[in-house]
Amino acid sequence: MNRRDVVVGLGALVGTGATASGTGAFGAAEVSRRAEIDVVDDSDGLVGLVANEAVGGVRMDAGGELTVSIGDGDPGVNVSSVYQFGAFVSDDEVNGVTGDTFSAVTDDDPADMSDGQDSLESAFAVVNQSAEDLSVAIDFELRDDIDGNTEYAFELQSSQGGAGAREGLATSPITGRLTAQLATGESIGVSFIINALDGTTADEISGSLSVSATAV
Repeated sequence: MNRRDVVVGLGALVGTGATASGTGAFGAAEVSRRAEIDVVDDSDGLVGLVANEAVGGVRMDAGGELTVSIGDGDPGVNVSSVYQFGAFVSDDEVNGVTGDTFSAVTDDDPADMSDGQDSLESAFAVVNQSAEDLSVAIDFELRDDIDGNTEYAFELQSSQGGAGAREGLATSPITGRLTAQLATGESIGVSFIINALDGTTADEISGSLSVSATAV
C-alpha cells in the first residue's frame, strides 16, 4: 500500500487592534491538521478490481494494478486454437465465436465472490466497495492488427442472490460499452474467449479496458 499524506493549513491574521490581555487574545495563528489519503491496490479500491489469478494472463502486477496480458512478452494463444478465459454464464450468441469444435465453459454464477477468491470463476471481477449504489461501465478500447480471422467475445456477468446473469455481451469488432448497476457489496465479472482457428501468428489485439463508475 502506498500512502500519500496531505497537510491542510488553516491560517488567520488578527487585526492590530486586538489587546494583549483578555481571554483568547493573540496576534496571529496558523493551525495545521493532517489528512491521510490512502492510495491502495486495485483490489482494495472503492471500485475494486480483482484478478482471478488462476486464469492465465490475468494478474495483479507489482504496482497493484489489474493486468490482462496474453502475448507481448507473455505466452500467447496458439495459432489454430480457441481459448476461454473465465467461465461464461451462457453460451448463447457465442457459437459464432467459439467455432464448431469448441464448447464454451459455463457456470451458474461465475462472478460470485461470497467465499472470496476461491469462488470467482470470471477472469476478473469489479466490486462495489463504496457506501453508494453505482452505475458501472466497461469501455473497450481495443485495436485490431489482424491479418487472419481472429475473433473474440467479452461477457459481463452479475452475481446477485446466488444466481448469475449475463449483463451484456460484446463480440469482435467491439464497439460501445457494457454497463451494470451495483449495490454496495455487489460484484460483476468479465470473462472472454479468443478464437484463433483462422488466425495467423501476426495477429494482435491490443488496447485497454476502462472501468468507470458513477453514483446512482
